This record gives sequence, C-alpha cells and structure tokens, in this order.
Amino acid sequence: MKILSRKLLHQLSFKQAIRRCTYSTGKVSDFGQPTSASHPQDVVWQGLIAGVDAALEMFKAEEAYPVSKLDKILPNMIKRSSKLFHNKLTATPTYTDLETFQNAAHVGKVSDLSIFTHELRWVKSPSELKLMKESAAIACQALLQTMLHSKTYPHEGMLSSKVEYECRMRGAQRMAFNPVVGGGPNASVIHYSRNDQKIKDGDLVLMDVGCELHGYCSDLTRTWSPCGSFSSIQVELLCKGLKEIGILKRDAFRLYHQLNPTSIGHYLGMDVHDCSMISYDRPLKPGVVITIEPGIYVPSSFDGPERYQGTGIRIEDEVLITETGCEVLTGSMPKEIKHIESLLNNYSYTKGMEAATV
Repeated sequence: MKILSRKLLHQLSFKQAIRRCTYSTGKVSDFGQPTSASHPQDVVWQGLIAGVDAALEMFKAEEAYPVSKLDKILPNMIKRSSKLFHNKLTATPTYTDLETFQNAAHVGKVSDLSIFTHELRWVKSPSELKLMKESAAIACQALLQTMLHSKTYPHEGMLSSKVEYECRMRGAQRMAFNPVVGGGPNASVIHYSRNDQKIKDGDLVLMDVGCELHGYCSDLTRTWSPCGSFSSIQVELLCKGLKEIGILKRDAFRLYHQLNPTSIGHYLGMDVHDCSMISYDRPLKPGVVITIEPGIYVPSSFDGPERYQGTGIRIEDEVLITETGCEVLTGSMPKEIKHIESLLNNYSYTKGMEAATV
C-alpha cells in the first residue's frame, strides 16, 4: 500500500515547505526541492528551503529525490502498488497528469486519503488542544483590542488591519482567513470581504476573525456598535426570537433559511472548516473542537419589517467537547450587550487597556 501526497507541517528556522511524500509499508520516500548548494540562485530569490538533505535528516525518509525526478521515479512506484491513497481535495497536476496515475485511477486503484487523515485529526491530542487554546486566546485578545479601537476609528479597513496587527504581535504566524469586517448592511453578507467602507454612527459592525498558531486555527465572531450603545432595534435582533418580533409570521421554515442559510457551526483544527470528511451527524467526542455560530442576516431587500432590513448579526465561539460537557475556548471575549457597552464607554483609547474600568 502506498500513499501519494501529504502536506507535512514543520517549524523550521527557514522557509516552510510543502513536501511531496510517498509512504509504503516500511518505507518513506520524499520528493523535495534541491538543496541550496545545488541552486544558490534560488536562495537569492526565495531564501533557504527544506531540501533533499533535510528529507533524510529531519523527516527521516529512507529515500529522497529532487522534484525534477518525480515523473521518472513515481510511475514505477505506482505500478508496483496494489492500492493508492491520494488527497483528492488538494490534488495537483504533479501527480494527476501522470499517465500511470490516471490509469490507476481509471481502474479504481486510487482512494481518497482524506477519509483517514480527517479521522485522525478530528479528536485533538492534549498538545494540539494546548495550541488551539493559545490560538483562541490570541484571537480573543486581538479582537478585544480591535473592539476598543473601533470607537475612535470606525472604518472596516482600519479594523481589519488592527486585528491582524494584534494577532501577529501576540505570536500568530498569519490570519486563518481574511477577516470579515462588515459595517451596517455589509454585515448581512455572510462572507463579506471588501472591508473598505466607513462604519456609520449607530450602525453595527460584524467581525469574524481567526489566526493560525503553529498550524492550528482559531475562529470567532462578535457584533457590536462602535458608538458604544445598541439601539432598541439592534437589541431586539440580538436578544429576542424572530417570531416574537414579527419576522417569522408565515412560512417560517423558508423565511428562517433565507435569513440564516448557514450551519450552526463546523469542526475546527488545522483548517478553519476542518475534517470535511467527518459527518456532522456523528456524536461528538471529548477532544473535538467545534464552533457554535448563531446568526441572522437580513438583506436590505428582505420582505419584512423595514426597521430590520440591512442588518447582520453573528456570535461565534469555539467550543471544546470534554468528558463532562464542554469548554468555551473563546469565552473571555465579551458578547453580552451590557458588557460591550460598559467596555466601550469606560475606555479611553489614548490611555490603553488599563483605562478600562469594567
């Protein structure tokens, strides 16, 4: 049995690399970039990378070859194999264009590797959970600083830049995804990405953010009013049921799906939407991390009470399933109206966090 293509995350003092590996029973072969000594010009342009030598020394491969030889060596490995496992979700022409690979796929010899890797990734180890908690803490601290920043600088672009700055200053290597910063009616666009509008006084802003720490992602969302107070209409949408405020009067199921076409959450881990091969129907186990993200997205064109049109609200938390219940990993980030208003109205941005008196 042989496995084709696996992404190996490794922390090095030089540029991260995506490895191309084959695993067979008792043997690991690695196809990597040539060493810097072979191609010094590449180092000038790209910096040091993990080369063939690192495959032997660091990844403990039994064999290592430059990528340039992959199309000569891999076909024979495929022919000798009775079954192939390949990550179809990230398949690249490097493999799929090989005639021998296409022939193997045609006769049903190739199976999806993700079925197995996602199963392994689904339940997190204690070491993984430590990183996920740290990633969540960074995102919470960064979003809190951004929330405070919003009262003085109510602009989507500034808030997007601020939250990334705060994440990186706390040790995150990168954002897990482009932050969603939707002010006013832009908040009703679930994956809004322009982040280039000024937030009008009295409007809500929805921020969906996450960072990546050593390969593990965080993901949380808060919705608030940068001016420091929520209107009565905004409070209704945040705190009351849709039937109670008159939005779902008839054909409730269809209208609800129109106002919230998303799932209640998703798995979280090395990817933001992690372990896509694991069914949402499976009972959760201790060590699984999910998001819980109720939301309502009322477009300006919605056929309903005019006072609610052009409004989007989402509250998203990371939740770790435990032996006794659950732990909210992003619970330190305020989400109650009274806490947010108190925070924004008792804080002077020029003095820093110590000026908050909540």
